[in-house]
Amino acid sequence: MKIRRPFFFLLLVLVAIAFTLSCGKNSLNNPHLCSGCQFVYSTTNSGQILTFPVSTSGMLGTPTSVSGPANSTGIVTVSPGGLQLYVYVSDPGNNAIRAYAVSNSDGSLSSAPSGPYPVSSTPGELTCFGTTLYVASSAGSIFAFTVSTDGSLTSVSGSPFSAGAGLSHLAAIPSATVGNTAFLYAANADDPNGSITAFTIGSNGALAPVPGSPFATVANGGPEGFYDGGNILYVALKNANAVVALTINADGSLSPIAGSPFPAGHGTSSLSAADGFLFAANNLDGTISSYSMDPVSGALTQVTGSPFTAAVPSGDVLYDNGKLFLPDASSNTINGFAPDPASGKVTSLSGSPFQAGAGPLALAMGGFPVIDPPQSH
Repeated sequence: MKIRRPFFFLLLVLVAIAFTLSCGKNSLNNPHLCSGCQFVYSTTNSGQILTFPVSTSGMLGTPTSVSGPANSTGIVTVSPGGLQLYVYVSDPGNNAIRAYAVSNSDGSLSSAPSGPYPVSSTPGELTCFGTTLYVASSAGSIFAFTVSTDGSLTSVSGSPFSAGAGLSHLAAIPSATVGNTAFLYAANADDPNGSITAFTIGSNGALAPVPGSPFATVANGGPEGFYDGGNILYVALKNANAVVALTINADGSLSPIAGSPFPAGHGTSSLSAADGFLFAANNLDGTISSYSMDPVSGALTQVTGSPFTAAVPSGDVLYDNGKLFLPDASSNTINGFAPDPASGKVTSLSGSPFQAGAGPLALAMGGFPVIDPPQSH
């Protein structure tokens, strides 16, 4: 039976209201005029934020740009209340977080009516969980903000929260074993123990240290990017040229699995995964290491031919819809790769590298679901 158009749109509105918040580096879920559209957003080294349309084959189109902070290493996409999409960007030059509204017709950005939001030290990596935005800072502190439905930010009580030296990356992970429980992990790249600080996330977004935190990885390992493997936390170790795999225990504490750490390329800095394979971007030799992940133990086995020639990235690897993207500021491009879902082999995406016109740094993905019947533009 064909659903009548007015009823269909009413149903979409009710579904949207049912969601409290969708946020992350890789997706935006919210009904929009732009049916089935996807975009890659990128900070740059030259004070622009770029918006790339993404084709169904994964190719990046010609970007549009708006003025933004230079040299930002933090960008995240957020949909508070499921009504309006926003992009939040760290502003290291002014110690602030900036907000941008996303057009629901073409994905382009404009400055949001609220903000910027000051922080007391240089901000970097951004991540979010539920209705809370977390900001890593150069001082080893984590700032926490509640995201309101109008996109405005309010500091969480007790923020900032102390982590460790050289804080670089954050990961918010729901517990795989305990209901209504989640943890935040912070990579302390300059800690001689290569440690990970662990927190329990409170109902209001506040952070409480996990007993025994911080947890050591490898001496002077330089932990950077994370990947959430459910009950396994994978961490890139830039100085150890390896990936460490840690069991996430019921209380949020971490313990290494057998065989960890696993060798990678040189300068391993960021991680992503799909179809049972883990991908590690190696910043010093311009390669991607590919591993099969044991679904029970979490152990990693390099696939045949790994590491694969890629590019020397200027920011973290981004995965979305079967494609990997690496920013390369030295050539003003974004490199795209297509991992084979059966073998884990990584090959260059057709049309790659994609011209950016500026030096891309941090990447985020935003996407709108297909609306059927489509709305007129």
